[in-house]
Amino acid sequence: MIYKREQINELNDYFVNLSERAGRGVYFYRICSSNAEILQFIGQYLDTARRFGVVIQGKIPNPDEKQLSYYTEIMGNTFVQDLAFLIKAIGKWLPRLNTSQRENVASSLLHTLDEMKKEGKSQDMVRNAYIKFMCWLYYKFERILHLLGQDTVPKILYEGTLSRYELDLFCILADAGCDIVCLEYEGDAGYRRTDPESKRSMIYQGKGTETFPKGFSLASLMKQKQQEDRMAVVYDKRKVLNPVTNVWMGKNQELFEESLRAPQERGDNPQAFYNLFLHIIGVPDKLTYAQELFHWKMELEERKRNFFVFEEIFSPENEEIRMAGAKNYTDLEQMVLDLALRLKSTGHESLDHQVRSAFVKQMTERDSETDGNLHRKKNEAVYLICWFNRYAGQMFKGYQPGQIGTVVYLGCCKNNYEASFLKMISRLPLDVIILSPNLERVCSLKDERLVEKRYPNSLALDAFPETAGQMSTGTAAYHAEQELNAMMYQDTGMYRNRQYTKAEAAALQTMYEEVDQLWNQELKYRPGFETIQDKVVLPVLAAKICGVKNRDAEAYWKMIRKMCTQETLVVTHPGWFQKGDAFMGETPRMIANGRIDKRKVKESKLYPYGILRDEVQDYILEKTEQLIRKKMIRGTFERGMEYRILAVALDLNKEAVRMIQQFDFTKKNPKLLVLAVNEKVFSAEDCIGMALLSMIGFDVALFVPTGYQVFEQNFNEIFWEEHQVGDYLYDLHIPALKPEENGFSQLGGFFNRIFRKG
Repeated sequence: MIYKREQINELNDYFVNLSERAGRGVYFYRICSSNAEILQFIGQYLDTARRFGVVIQGKIPNPDEKQLSYYTEIMGNTFVQDLAFLIKAIGKWLPRLNTSQRENVASSLLHTLDEMKKEGKSQDMVRNAYIKFMCWLYYKFERILHLLGQDTVPKILYEGTLSRYELDLFCILADAGCDIVCLEYEGDAGYRRTDPESKRSMIYQGKGTETFPKGFSLASLMKQKQQEDRMAVVYDKRKVLNPVTNVWMGKNQELFEESLRAPQERGDNPQAFYNLFLHIIGVPDKLTYAQELFHWKMELEERKRNFFVFEEIFSPENEEIRMAGAKNYTDLEQMVLDLALRLKSTGHESLDHQVRSAFVKQMTERDSETDGNLHRKKNEAVYLICWFNRYAGQMFKGYQPGQIGTVVYLGCCKNNYEASFLKMISRLPLDVIILSPNLERVCSLKDERLVEKRYPNSLALDAFPETAGQMSTGTAAYHAEQELNAMMYQDTGMYRNRQYTKAEAAALQTMYEEVDQLWNQELKYRPGFETIQDKVVLPVLAAKICGVKNRDAEAYWKMIRKMCTQETLVVTHPGWFQKGDAFMGETPRMIANGRIDKRKVKESKLYPYGILRDEVQDYILEKTEQLIRKKMIRGTFERGMEYRILAVALDLNKEAVRMIQQFDFTKKNPKLLVLAVNEKVFSAEDCIGMALLSMIGFDVALFVPTGYQVFEQNFNEIFWEEHQVGDYLYDLHIPALKPEENGFSQLGGFFNRIFRKG
């Protein structure tokens, strides 16, 4: 049976079942112009063809050598142009077809071959065309041929200008029972060269048509549809409420009082929820502020409002990052839609849709910090997912539709990731309130929806008063002292003891003559010293002095004695730094992706620094991680050197640890003086220790009278400045290095300890 090609009344006729069509025929149309109706039809037809047909983007490739070889192996070289032969051949080549389908395809194929014969094609040309058609039917259309003759007509969608053999093939498929649509973006002229009178297919002329939109293609349409499909999976727009943030508030109301208003008192639009997004900076009264916070919390809880406080948002842990399941992505939308499905369910379907919608909106809004940088955007997305999954249970504890919980962040956003997280949750049924009572801290949160309220007074409040017992009220005298400290030590060049807990070392570039001049100078008097917010830039010395000036060994040792102060560690031989072997069994589980897991380090039974101030512990680990990530030490991330670096950092000599604990970033810094007077090469552990202490803020001076490279082989990147000061001298004997200013008559006390053997 050969199906007749019928005319359509409207494009939707394509979607009518075969049994309901007036002539029980098929449709074969070309479309070379567009309007809204046509574009909608193409989208619907594409969906149908992907499910019950074949979509062809561009030319159908000719059978390759492998395909032709397989055809010959199965079918041989015999060809007879008659129906019986073709039915048998199709039965062998396409075994899934039933009897009726084989006969239809064979009849359609024979009809086309006969037409070619009538046109004057040679037998060899007809035979070659037959083999091409058979290969195309098997490799391109086999999956739909078994649908031929069913009520749901298989669909073919083609994009481009049909070649002669492609048109022949489509005529075979149409005759056998397929609907076909050809999209001609460049117009119909190319097709007319093959079929001048348009006998083999029809052209559709819609009303008010024009050329296809620039850039339109099946590829772009499929991408759009995939994104729409994925978006529908991510969240249902019908179930997402519109956040009405802040605008419902009275103009002269106190913010804390506004937060007490019940959700139903804020607005009555059933398609919206009414929430707060506030930043309260400073405090109205330092004496009563903590008390007011406690009573405010109690009032909210009495009204059955969930209340949750962040005092610090800790960075995601390795396991949390792994569970986020981020992959490699090619574009932002693909990434966001994929990662949105990693957000933890709240147990409420409507709220889950709201959460995913908030995530998508936050990730796709323009952000000057990360816009255009997919890697940074992925990091941001992972942070949001990790934090939401971590805190969702507490933020929405006991949640019921229509309720508005309260989330408080005490402090200020330290980075853009924290700011992004707060902006995201502000799109959820939550009052999000940032309390920044300490005016010295700078917050990175900026948003046009955010309402800010400023008060003149500053208060250092590190913990929210969760219970009455936790409230502490400062006396007037105490607060007066705090204000005096602020006036004296803020932008005055005067500094409190250990005012700063964070620092970054920056190597000073000096002349050789300046090394001993600057050695005993306080950091704050050195060029390059500055404080930036809560961090100090430390101008440190890092110098390798090669040779002996004027060959004067006596003057050489005199200068070194002068540099051996009470703040100086003196290393006279390789192996001074400990190898950290006791920690090597544990350090591999403490490092992942170049970062140290501080929690795992501190939880280790071997961890030696628990007696130090918390900020000192964090500082040592931070600088150790920095040393690892810089790959300064040779073998880092290649031979497991990163694990050795951490092991050495956890096994520093007692004297070095005490100096780090004592180190005040605005005063004199500790020193490391290394003497290399012979051919002995310093170990990797020694070099790790030197580099780490330099990054911590030690002045480091390497005296090498021989000029030998006894350190360099352990470094990818040299951290010191080299000075060639004179002739090389060999086999020098290290004399007693008696400090001239500290009152030691013998090499005893402190220096006896640092010159211990082994």
